[in-house]
Amino acid sequence: MTAIAPDDSWYEKFFSGAALDLWRRAKSPETTEEELAFLLEVLAPPAGACLLDVPCGNGRLSLPLSLMEFKVTGVDSCREFLNEAQAIAKAYETEINYLNIDMRKLSFRDQFDAAFCMGNSFAYFDRDGSLEFLKAVALSLKSGGRFLIDSVMPAESFLVNGAEKEWVKVGDIYMLTENRYNSRLSCVETRYIFIQNGKEEHRDAVHWIYTVGELCHMLEKSGFAIIDIFSSIDGEEFYLGSDRLLLVAEKS
Repeated sequence: MTAIAPDDSWYEKFFSGAALDLWRRAKSPETTEEELAFLLEVLAPPAGACLLDVPCGNGRLSLPLSLMEFKVTGVDSCREFLNEAQAIAKAYETEINYLNIDMRKLSFRDQFDAAFCMGNSFAYFDRDGSLEFLKAVALSLKSGGRFLIDSVMPAESFLVNGAEKEWVKVGDIYMLTENRYNSRLSCVETRYIFIQNGKEEHRDAVHWIYTVGELCHMLEKSGFAIIDIFSSIDGEEFYLGSDRLLLVAEKS
């Protein structure tokens, strides 16, 4: 595999076509319900709280939270997904504030009771960019507001479990991932091949690799205190080789 030059804007070109089709099907309604229950348990927002979903995609989590009468703001850089989310919210006759902005450039101040970054959407940015994002979330939260990060990319997970090549099938979509680890920069350069209805689509992506300790340090530097570190929505403790990280922090 030819090396991919690390590019912090890769996600602006990634989410279209088969990539969006696959993501729409990747999470079942049952999984969404289970994630919502976990999210509400660990974030413990009061009734009618203001919640920040960043990035929000097509509103998979924003919509049901809005229907529970939370005041939800969703931020994403993918206009196609946001248009879809807005159309779905309108169909359900619920109001969600969807914004098409860079998640590093949040301009809110002390507005939200809780925030979450679900769907393995952390680690899109290098260390400076990730710290900028975490500081922006901290500024957006009220004092004592909680923040949940969901990721399969911490070093303790990806460097133990990640394969050089892997096939995944979701519905009628096949996806081949080819990973190349850049040890100098601590990032994974990935080439995706999507096959649907006999057609191929190619995408490149870069995920930056952090140890859990490094992520905790960045959160603390951004004004958070670490509350819990889980490996599943069942509340299991995170360990070396866990498939998933669910980290709960609170604004100091």
